Amino acid sequence: MSKNHNESFEEFGSDNVAQSAKKFEDMIQNNESHYLDEVTYESLSNFYIESGRWDLAEKACLLGLENFPYSLELLLNRAQLHVNLLEYEDALELLDRATTFYPSDQEVSYMRGIVLNLSGDYDGALEILNSALSLSDEKEEIYFQLAQTYQNKNEFDMATENYKMAIELGYSNELVYYELVFCMDFQNLLEEGIPYFRSLTDKDPYSYLAWFGLGIATSRLKMYDEAIKAFDFSVVIKDDFASGWFNLGHSQMNVNNHEGARDAYLKTLELENSSAEVLTYIGASYEKLGDTSNALKYYKEAADLEETWEEAWYGMASVLFEQEKFLEAIHFAKKATKINEFNSDYWLLQADIESRLGNIVSSIEAYNQASTLDPENIDIWLNWSLLYFEQEDYQKAFEIIYEAIQQVPDEADLHYRATVYLIFDGSYNEAYKYLQDGLSLDFASHEQIYEFFPNLKTQKALHRIIEQYR
Repeated sequence: MSKNHNESFEEFGSDNVAQSAKKFEDMIQNNESHYLDEVTYESLSNFYIESGRWDLAEKACLLGLENFPYSLELLLNRAQLHVNLLEYEDALELLDRATTFYPSDQEVSYMRGIVLNLSGDYDGALEILNSALSLSDEKEEIYFQLAQTYQNKNEFDMATENYKMAIELGYSNELVYYELVFCMDFQNLLEEGIPYFRSLTDKDPYSYLAWFGLGIATSRLKMYDEAIKAFDFSVVIKDDFASGWFNLGHSQMNVNNHEGARDAYLKTLELENSSAEVLTYIGASYEKLGDTSNALKYYKEAADLEETWEEAWYGMASVLFEQEKFLEAIHFAKKATKINEFNSDYWLLQADIESRLGNIVSSIEAYNQASTLDPENIDIWLNWSLLYFEQEDYQKAFEIIYEAIQQVPDEADLHYRATVYLIFDGSYNEAYKYLQDGLSLDFASHEQIYEFFPNLKTQKALHRIIEQYR
């Protein structure tokens, strides 16, 4: 790097950090060298880490440490960069160096505990974090990291206890509620833990995080009405709480309030950087509302933003399939299965589209793939059998359903469909057996049979047989 000490950055550190970053990048690009003070290097490294520009953060740390080798913040930031890249040994080496200069610094010990946890040395992490607990002024942070370590160690009871301690001491990140709910649910303790979450809102009814925690817990238990109320309180208290709006959208979707879900997701989009996930959920809510134009718009935006976001491609394929635009739909369905070949829903949709296009061999291959991945999804078997039924190959259609019944014998819909195919095949005695099984499993669902027999005379004959069973 060429030296040019005549031009100094006397005002560098006093500029806005974004302006300072621009000057720093120009300096790097032009292969120049200017004097920057320690605070500027530290500010730049923080700025680049927060914005996800790790290569420039690394350069700021390296250049800064060349001039200020004892800068604790630069050492910690460089260690953080190694953690981001999963380079835990390198991170620990930097922390050793920092300990040499600052043997009693709690931030160094705290970070060492986190790195040991991430590297799988859980006992070492617990030892350091427990030692730091008595000395730290931010005990809620230590309890959270202790909980994370116990969780990684599969000691969910201890993780639960430490997450609760972090909450009691005012830990202010919503992640603690996600993790606590996960641990309680894993131990089958979530239902009996609901009074705990309600007690948090009783204790502090103006805490948006307490209401958020109650919402997360009740939504996990599919208590969606209570979850909606909890998330509503959360975002009323803190209108710019993106996670509250996002989860409110999920709960609204689960009670089929698609308009409410759409509004909540759109609000989320206003509050945080655009993401493929949020855009896809907006697309899904529009799809449920029948607004295919906006559904396609948001699915496309999601795919453009993140090409490997499979749900966006699947969403576009689904909308186009419903519009009977099969040639367009198959392109997007294949994109989804290419990205994720282990999702049975993607293969099912691809199979349905291939079937409508008349690509029988490709359709069968896709149905077979879907059934292998999820043999208990009866829609796969029902749709697959229809392929043969429409070709008037009733025996093969029955064989598909017979295989499905071996997988899920208690699904009435399968027995009713077997009845239909056997009647068309002329196997009436066997059809009667499957009809009895279907009626025994779910009498009310028998009316689906009539859809296959538009002839009124046939319907009456079936009705007489079914009424005898009642």
